[in-house]
Amino acid sequence: MRSTPDQQDPDWPRYPETILSFSTKPVVEIDLREIPSERAIADLSTVGFGRPFAVLTAFDPGGRDLSRAENERRRRELDARLTVEGYEFAPVDACSPDRAHCERSVAVVMPQKKAIELARELEQVAIFWFDGKLFWILGVIVEADPLKLPHSS
Repeated sequence: MRSTPDQQDPDWPRYPETILSFSTKPVVEIDLREIPSERAIADLSTVGFGRPFAVLTAFDPGGRDLSRAENERRRRELDARLTVEGYEFAPVDACSPDRAHCERSVAVVMPQKKAIELARELEQVAIFWFDGKLFWILGVIVEADPLKLPHSS
């Protein structure tokens, strides 16, 4: 029998509550607890994310807490790799609603399969995926069915 995502990662139930803060000009914020408004989708398009893209991180592989310095080293390596490979990307903070916890991530325009492969290399639990209208949580090292956001319990 397959274990549930929250059995594989105790933080899993908090993923659908994430606030995405894009470090773009202008700054765009997306609350994954709500369906993105037409305005939010237009704002994403304005900053270069008007087509499907992934939000992924290099921080805390496998859900293990790394030091700030180690996470920062991993972030720099990811940014350098995306730059060399020619991907369009922007920094994104993926935060809890109270902003007590944030993980520096990137929004990157790439095919979904490639995003999942990259996240798997980075040992990430999951990625956020924007399909052009809605956000999803896609399990990477955690086995889970795609979860459409916002998620209603």
